[in-house]
Order: sequence, then structure tokens, then C-alpha cells
Amino acid sequence: IKRNSFTVLILNLAIDDFGFLISMALKCIEFFTYYIPAGIPWLIFMSLLWIMYINGLFLLTAISIDRCVSVLFPIWHRCSRPKHLSPAVCGLLWICSFLLTGIWNILEYAFEYDGIMSSHLLVPAVLCLPSITTSTVILFLKIGLKPKQNKRGRLLVTILITLLCFLILTLPLYLFVFTVNFLGISYDSIFPELDNYFFVCACLNSSVNPVIYFLVGRRKGAQSKESLKVIFQRVFNEDESAGNL
Repeated sequence: IKRNSFTVLILNLAIDDFGFLISMALKCIEFFTYYIPAGIPWLIFMSLLWIMYINGLFLLTAISIDRCVSVLFPIWHRCSRPKHLSPAVCGLLWICSFLLTGIWNILEYAFEYDGIMSSHLLVPAVLCLPSITTSTVILFLKIGLKPKQNKRGRLLVTILITLLCFLILTLPLYLFVFTVNFLGISYDSIFPELDNYFFVCACLNSSVNPVIYFLVGRRKGAQSKESLKVIFQRVFNEDESAGNL
């Protein structure tokens, strides 16, 4: 697939989702075998898992903002957007994820800080959820208000469905933890299995994107022999900044 500013973001998100799912698979194996030693090895492993998760939230935020800019300022996005903005943003987000996770894990390991789960849920919620929610509303209005006789861009539909799935899978959980922390109540006493539900929702969110790309990209009534490459090209090679906006 021809690389452009948007596919760079999607590629980084795919790498991040794949890394998170691999980490979760290893975590499930470790639950039964205890093959990861306690101490530094376990800290490094959990740090990598959280890096993938937090960076996934950051990348989804960047993708949602990028699509909103393409809708609200199509001429600037198409003609004046810096060529290397997407790689620079992706690099910066990876660095921020490493630093953010590293600081928390140092606090947990050195000072026996016990609020690591809540912190990982709260900070991304404050930073990412408002932007993703606002972007979802804008894209929903853009697609919903578009006249039926005009073609709705597959790329906008794809990103809207992706953001909606993210909000459905994670927003209730974030709101619960956010409320509990501000009320000064430990979520362990209310919802002792919260960690398990959190990881299940996170895995579903990391797994659903390729399915969305496939369902949106395929043609209605198309033959089943159509390759994944053709389907994905139909989604990601579409120029949303062109006249169909």
C-alpha cells in the first residue's frame, strides 16, 4: 500500500496493537507457569505492556485529530500539512509512552507505590478521552449530515467506527475509575475483578481494527477471492482531503 501521512499513523497503531496482544498472550502464559522472575524482569515486562497500551491511546488520539483537521481544514491538510509531521508525531508519542511508563514503574518499584493501575487509567483518560470524544462527534456529524446522494468516504467511516468501538469498550471503565478516584474510594473494594475486565476490553480494542478495515473496504456483493491488499488499498488510498469532502 502506498505510504502517505495517514498510513504512517495506521502502521504505528498496528505495530502497537500487535505488541500489546503479544504481551497479553505472554502475560496469560505467565499466569499459569510463573516463568517470569519477580523483580526487575517482571517490571521490564509490565513496562513494555503498559508502553504499548498507553501509546495505543496516544496514537488513536493523533489519528482522530488528524481526521478532524482534514474535515475542518481540508485545503490546509492537503496542501500545507508538513510532509514529515506524521513520523515526527509517532516518534514523539513513542518517547512519551516510554517516559510516562518508566516514571510510574520507578515509583512503584522504588517507593512501593500501589496506585499504578489507577494512574495508568486516569492519566490517559484526562489526556486522550476528551480529544477522542470530540473527534468522534465531529466525524459523526460530518458523515451523518452529508447528503445521501454524495459518496461517504470509506476512510472517514473506518475511523469513526474505530473510535466508536474504542469509546464503547473503554469509556465506561475509565469513567468508573475516574469517579472512584475522585471520591477517594478504592476500586478493589467495589470491583475486585476490574483488572481482568480492563485487559479483556483492551485486547478487544486492539483486535477489532483489522476487522473494521476489512468490512468497510470490501465491496458489496464482491467475490470472496478479493485479496486483503485490494480491500485495504480501497480504504487507505482514498484521498479524504479531495473534493469529496
